[in-house]
Amino acid sequence: MCRSSSGVEHTLGKGGVGSSILLCGTIPPKKAFSNTRPARNISARVSIQDKPLAYYASTPRITCLDGLRGVAAITVLAYHFLLAFTPAPFEDQARTGITLLDLPFAVLWNGDFAVAVFFVLSGFVLAASSPRTVREAPMMLSLRYLRLAIPALISSILAWLWLTNFPDAARETQVINGSTWFRWTYQPPIPPLAQAAWEGSISAFFEGSNRFNNALWTMRAEFIGSILIYGSYAILHGRQRTIAMIAGMISFGTMGVFFLVAFCGGALAYESRPHLRDNTIIGSAIGLVGLIIGATFPGHTAEPGIFSAVQSYLGRDGFQQAGALMLLISILMTPPFRRVFDLPFVQRLGELSFPIYLMHVPLIVGPACWAYTTFAPLSPVALAGLFLLVCLGTLVLAALFLVAVERPVLALLKNARTYGRARLAVHESRV
Repeated sequence: MCRSSSGVEHTLGKGGVGSSILLCGTIPPKKAFSNTRPARNISARVSIQDKPLAYYASTPRITCLDGLRGVAAITVLAYHFLLAFTPAPFEDQARTGITLLDLPFAVLWNGDFAVAVFFVLSGFVLAASSPRTVREAPMMLSLRYLRLAIPALISSILAWLWLTNFPDAARETQVINGSTWFRWTYQPPIPPLAQAAWEGSISAFFEGSNRFNNALWTMRAEFIGSILIYGSYAILHGRQRTIAMIAGMISFGTMGVFFLVAFCGGALAYESRPHLRDNTIIGSAIGLVGLIIGATFPGHTAEPGIFSAVQSYLGRDGFQQAGALMLLISILMTPPFRRVFDLPFVQRLGELSFPIYLMHVPLIVGPACWAYTTFAPLSPVALAGLFLLVCLGTLVLAALFLVAVERPVLALLKNARTYGRARLAVHESRV
């Protein structure tokens, strides 16, 4: 599928948003806190040096994975921009030789692989925040639905506003460059607001479609994956969970339901944390193999020779999910990688990742398409400028969405979870 985005919880903690450098650094030696230094500078002295992997075996929150989610969100944005305005390379399903789509660097614009990363991360997050009891599972699933549906509904309504103000922009862009990506977006006449509300809150979750904001196709996968992980973890405990996730990966892989393979793989990675060890060489090798098999694009022609035959399978479903899981394991095992994804600006992208995913498609099919058609033909430099404007606009809208929607929703749901657990505890104490 060429529609790629993610509707997944963007924080790897059990509640709240964002992340803190204090969680991923180590305290300097005591002499760094000399009385000659002002107290207000102490926090600035916290090192970005990585904690050993053993530290993460005792905590559900691994901040570097927040950063990975943020980078994946930008990758999805880049992929959708390229599909909209330079579609030809991605629609060629009979490539020969070696192109940029066949190299590990393609991870920077492979949105399908980024979605696989999102699903693996979601499996990890869901395992970390799983229900404590069977009785708690319905409440947790309800909160999970609301956590996804409220932002999705608002983004669908905002997308409707963009489309009604730029109704012909996507269609005219498609006429110019022939991009088939726009088939997932409504063309005039644009359906009414009620349809946008329905698709954002219901259709996206139970049918997997939203043609106002086509990024919401992942909501159905997210919700099904949530039912799988929360349901399994509510029933199973200890080693049973590990065995169940391995069995799930094998079973769903055999059935071709690869997004659930990713969810099970993420949960398995969470269970495997105590058994992983810091090893930069092995971790880097695992990551490189993951990028080769998963982040390269499918569509390469199988020419004579073993290398070409193998290359024709890379990047397909199954390989993408395996590569995404290997990338996550690589980051967990490799201290230099963890330090990169723990950098403050990368962590900020992690905090904005869900709003970025929700905001970028409407911006592309509306104002960006209008600019593209108004000033066509665009030179490569002008197209690069348009991409930077889309990135900047998306970040601004995402920051506003974070403050106006994301944080209030997460705070509300956190309070609801606390209240619900307290009520369950009272009920169980009376039984």
